[in-house]
Amino acid sequence: MIKLAIIGLGTIGNRILRAAAGHPDIEVVAVYDLATVQLTDPAYHNVQVEKSAQALVQRGDVDIVYIGTPPATHAQYCHLALDANKAIWCEKPLAVDIQEAEQLVARLADSNIESAVNLSLASSPVVRQIEQLMADIENRDILSVDFQFHYSSWPRRWQAGASNWLCLPEQGGFLREVYSHFVFLHQRLIGDLQLLNSQIEYQREGYAETYVQANYCTDNIPVRLQGVIGGNGPDTNNWIVYTKDKSIHFSGFRALKVSVDNCWQEQPISLEGDLDVTQLSEVVKMMRGEKHKLASFEEALKVQKVVEALLVKG
Repeated sequence: MIKLAIIGLGTIGNRILRAAAGHPDIEVVAVYDLATVQLTDPAYHNVQVEKSAQALVQRGDVDIVYIGTPPATHAQYCHLALDANKAIWCEKPLAVDIQEAEQLVARLADSNIESAVNLSLASSPVVRQIEQLMADIENRDILSVDFQFHYSSWPRRWQAGASNWLCLPEQGGFLREVYSHFVFLHQRLIGDLQLLNSQIEYQREGYAETYVQANYCTDNIPVRLQGVIGGNGPDTNNWIVYTKDKSIHFSGFRALKVSVDNCWQEQPISLEGDLDVTQLSEVVKMMRGEKHKLASFEEALKVQKVVEALLVKG
């Protein structure tokens, strides 16, 4: 049984707590949050609420620490866990400062500590199907790739509890929060993104981006990004790969379409449970020394550099 401790019980942290509490190979032993924590669900009756992150990481029964706090504190808590020789599973981005993130990755590389970043597409069954679809596609056969995002408001309604940082430019914005997942997907399946030009607009001074347009290339493949906040309509999260013979349309983190005759055909997807549960199963593999699909800190750093370069240049 893998003993998990959680730092940060916001929207995602609570999701991880719920998923871990029901996982057959994981036991949540402790949690910590800056806000007052009351665990009333009977499923959490054995979970200890610690008074500090220091006390949590120093516990002898903790194997791995999950860090789900706002981004500005990720590196701080990672170093705290490293000081205590605890394995780490952290939310992205690694930090809000690239140099701070690089220093963290370098320290991890010099350690023997197991570590991974919670980029959930890493273990997605949909992405596994995309990998199979792309197995016979060489990069030279790809004509172009599109990233498309739209949200009627930001942050999204279900993230309202984190609006105090998600709507601000220091840590928030949809580029860091959502685009980063698709950058990870693109880099793992196709290759690195080189920024050519970009335009970013901010509707209100002091708040996160509301419009983004950018052009990239990957191995001479044209890659286009467009993202918009505002206007009635459903959330849109699309990654589309165009080739002459077969195109792939991945949307909403769970939907997949393929075009082989100039029209999109929905693909049946075998969803093997909640993404948080599948990620936790990969955490178990990592802790047991088995091959796993989780994103490495090195991969997450590459993602962060792509996002931050766009924000700086835009």
